[in-house]
Amino acid sequence: MKTIIVYYSLDGNTKRAAKELAEKIGADTCEILPVKPLPSKGKPSFGTIMKGGGQVTFGLCPKLREFPLDLALYDRIILGTPVWAGRCAAPVTSFLKKYCPKHALTDKITAAFTLSGSGDDTRCVRQLRKLLPQLGQTVSLADGRSPLSQENSTRLAKFAAMTAE
Repeated sequence: MKTIIVYYSLDGNTKRAAKELAEKIGADTCEILPVKPLPSKGKPSFGTIMKGGGQVTFGLCPKLREFPLDLALYDRIILGTPVWAGRCAAPVTSFLKKYCPKHALTDKITAAFTLSGSGDDTRCVRQLRKLLPQLGQTVSLADGRSPLSQENSTRLAKFAAMTAE
């Protein structure tokens, strides 16, 4: 089964998790890139956090760059997203609205991982499950600046084992 991990990462946490997971399960990766990215240099500023949270709160979906890969060639897609204001990051919502209904990719997204400062992804996973009826396994990871992030590798290993079944 050919698998790809599609993810958005503002400051590198989700990207690191995607790369680690890809190594564990032998998957390709592809980053969701907005046409106009939010400014970030490793640690988002207060203004960046407010703008990203505002996008989510008001349902704004930034335009995305085209994907360099044909996602239809993959049997399974694993989605990675930061949690902003309790929901998926706005670029991930843009991806779901743009690619899933149009290209019938919805059924291929069978697993997801989230990253948040608190490790709580309840609302975000609820949002994903509404949009993705085939979503099975999910795992909540903590932002790299959180002490909870020490558990990320262990959680990713368990997630990799569950998604490999």
